[in-house]
Amino acid sequence: MGVLRPGELVVGAAHSVVMLAPLSERDRGRFGSLFVTNYKLSFIPIDSSSNDEYGQRNQLVGTFDVPLTGVGALWQTDGGPIRRRRLLPRSDVPSKLKGLQIVCKNMKVLTFNFANSPIGSGRKVAMALLHHAFPKRHDLLFAFEYREPYYPTLPSDLNMFQRPGDWKRELERCECPHWRITCINGTSDAFMLTAGETLIVPGSVLDYNLIEAARHFRSGRVPIWVWGRPEGAALLRSGELLPTEQSATAESVLLEQVRRSHPKLTPPRVLYVCGAGGAAGAAGAGGAGALPPLAALDAAYKKLADLCTPTTLAGFWTQDSQYYSFLESSRWLRHVASCLTFADEAATQLSQNVSVVLQEGDGVDYSAVVSCLTQLLLDEHYRTISGFQSLIQKEWIALGHPFCDRLGLPRPGTTKEETEKEPTAQVAPVFLLFLDCTWQLQRQFPAAFQFTETYLTTLWDCTHNHLFDTFLFNCPRDRELAVAKNFVQRPLWDWEEQFSEQDIALFYNPLFGQSTPSSRQTTGAARAGRLQPCASVGGVELWSQCYERWLPPLDAPRAGHVQFVLQHAALRAQIQKLNEKLSSLSILSRHSNGSETTEAPEASPTPTVTRFFPFSLRGTYEVSRNLDSMHVSLIDASQLLDSQSLLNAPD
Repeated sequence: MGVLRPGELVVGAAHSVVMLAPLSERDRGRFGSLFVTNYKLSFIPIDSSSNDEYGQRNQLVGTFDVPLTGVGALWQTDGGPIRRRRLLPRSDVPSKLKGLQIVCKNMKVLTFNFANSPIGSGRKVAMALLHHAFPKRHDLLFAFEYREPYYPTLPSDLNMFQRPGDWKRELERCECPHWRITCINGTSDAFMLTAGETLIVPGSVLDYNLIEAARHFRSGRVPIWVWGRPEGAALLRSGELLPTEQSATAESVLLEQVRRSHPKLTPPRVLYVCGAGGAAGAAGAGGAGALPPLAALDAAYKKLADLCTPTTLAGFWTQDSQYYSFLESSRWLRHVASCLTFADEAATQLSQNVSVVLQEGDGVDYSAVVSCLTQLLLDEHYRTISGFQSLIQKEWIALGHPFCDRLGLPRPGTTKEETEKEPTAQVAPVFLLFLDCTWQLQRQFPAAFQFTETYLTTLWDCTHNHLFDTFLFNCPRDRELAVAKNFVQRPLWDWEEQFSEQDIALFYNPLFGQSTPSSRQTTGAARAGRLQPCASVGGVELWSQCYERWLPPLDAPRAGHVQFVLQHAALRAQIQKLNEKLSSLSILSRHSNGSETTEAPEASPTPTVTRFFPFSLRGTYEVSRNLDSMHVSLIDASQLLDSQSLLNAPD
């Protein structure tokens, strides 16, 4: 197989394997070898060619590779995709395994036939996958074995929210002088164990009062500041009240401190968001449908996944004939619309200079979604790539979204026996829900965001790459304990670790900053930097690039939003060339009589790509050599380690 990374070991292999083409039965496929390492599943075709590469080339994960944490389900088949049986850890796997189907968490489906392989080799692969893709202990993940040194080259404007100084920068950026930083959560008196050491609270509240009040909130999640306006309004997140005699009093005292932190002493508005326990509602959220319990959200996602992962062509056309009925029955788009409605209501209140407290369950799930969306609606900084990554660091990493639980990974710090005794953590695609909502905003306001949907889709894929630690822990405390044991931190935001400059350029929106706020919207409205989205169910769409890109019948040539992106990139490259030509003409005119003439630069032809580019195999489209140079011009050179490297970038 290919080059192994430091610490990577082959734990299972099968040769003379046939990888069936997507949606085929047994009539089409590729011969090759299938390997399982402690990091990934890898298929190496015998007849490899340049057409086996996606438009986006990941330097760590090949075309037919899947990181083990990206494996969602294993199915035993009869050699084709029709008859199958789910395989679970400690399942009985037959020695003469005919076929294996892997459904990935990003909805990619790989089906293998072992009819020509030595007897028992298919079983070895299946057993290796069941053992290593679903480990019982967190420290068995490959990130703990990968000891290669990491030398960070993160953008200078990326705020990681790891130290008190990072939170101070945010307070100063938002110009909110009536709030203070406390590090009490990093001491022995810590009361919010799922958050980092640094919290921002009203300037008038004492640490002692916070410790006392935390006893009345789930997970100790007292209202904490996450964003604010110079005029005084602030956005806060909080857990639900516990059913104690003093809980209402404790909440009233803290809300009074929030009111005093407002220059005009305006009382805050509390928006109740459904929490992990399912209690709650959309009271005061402008009529928004209640966000579902996490189990219901996961059920909606599974129905959506069933729609987007048919295993045969006949099954695909059967689902296609009832597509909208299946989509509506999943209720996924309804949940997306509800999140947008909550965020729009919170943004409206903040625009009217009223503070908002988002309250839900343990304060780590839907409140993170709504809080981030609210800030995207109000703060242009978070619509840039570095700003968006800083937002994720603040709301999801520093404030402790339980990624291990929600993504189905083992909890840190537990032994195999403890894991078996603990109740199963609720798996739910809360982070994907946020990315989907962000895509809806991006679609409605095509010039308001610096990043593209390709960036969002890539981010979702990389969420399941456990080589990086960004989404590998439940809270900052778990990460700190791992680092104390020589764990090597490797943030995802160093995109150069995985992609070339040409691929990173596809993350940049050519329309960003090219229009006035009043002309950015398509279905929503934008006024003075405040985005007002269409949050009705009829105003949201299925995120096709993320969910349907692995279905060949839908990957039509010259279709999809990517065509507009490439056309706009071509136009912007042409404008840049014209500006350079004008500058050179201006210089010439100063040193001559103006008799020299120059020809206008030729327009670059727009590449011909398919609907799901750059996630389509190169064999499915024709791509112009001008594509790379067209997009590289969109990169902000100040964010690159060596900005001059663009001049030497290969075609």
